[in-house]
Amino acid sequence: MGDQDADDYVRIHDDGCVEFTAEGREFYTAYFGYAGVDIRLVKTREDLYRASRSAFPYFFAYMEKRLKKRPQTLETRVLLAVVQNDDEAFERIYRQLQTRSRLVVITAPPPAGPPAQSA
Repeated sequence: MGDQDADDYVRIHDDGCVEFTAEGREFYTAYFGYAGVDIRLVKTREDLYRASRSAFPYFFAYMEKRLKKRPQTLETRVLLAVVQNDDEAFERIYRQLQTRSRLVVITAPPPAGPPAQSA
């Protein structure tokens, strides 16, 4: 679920009822649907647990599909290599990320304008 906390996707109330946020509904509808689980049937903590267990075998295939739709930045490509279990691609892209993090951007000072005129 990326950088977001679980609370950004689903809230479990004291009575065990589950409530999906808008982002959570979007994510879980697609993820559970990929595994043939109807999110409308997920009403309780136990339902969420069962749905998650049923969908888990499809997690990497689902994430691969999602990642391929994103802009192919180095970060996306390294995640894609992980879900595809491509160690060679992971190592290559990870080295590129390390190199990029060591680069320092040097900007030129602003061009000097004409000297200030005094009145």
